[in-house]
Amino acid sequence: FLNDLLPLAYDDAALKRVCEHIDQVQTTLKRRMLLENPSTYLQFQRSTLDETDFISEVIRRTGCGLLLDVNNVYVSCINHQQDPLAYLDALPLHAVGEIHLAGFAEDSDSLGDRLLIDDHGAPIDNAVWHLYQQALQRVGPVA
Repeated sequence: FLNDLLPLAYDDAALKRVCEHIDQVQTTLKRRMLLENPSTYLQFQRSTLDETDFISEVIRRTGCGLLLDVNNVYVSCINHQQDPLAYLDALPLHAVGEIHLAGFAEDSDSLGDRLLIDDHGAPIDNAVWHLYQQALQRVGPVA
């Protein structure tokens, strides 16, 4: 379940590469695309930007929008012992073009710590619904 969700190291080289690819897609399609915030299970020590700064800079440089996946915000923040509301507030919410909700599975990592998996296989958790309400207060409804 982790093979397609491994994160990038958030550094200048990855930022440049991601922006180039988004520019290429938007130019080819002649339309704005939406970048989804990922659910993550590990972080690279060599990252020089945090995830929200990386996403914000990609959006600033490319003009793409944000597909705000509220479940991914919750999953990643729980997995990395971060505050979901602080993460949400650090995103460029003016760029939100779509909002997603989903369920997650709960497991434990090799150290016995809580590990959430974005599997879309369970009903939406109450904590995600609450975070969605917070997102709507900040963004408003998005079609």
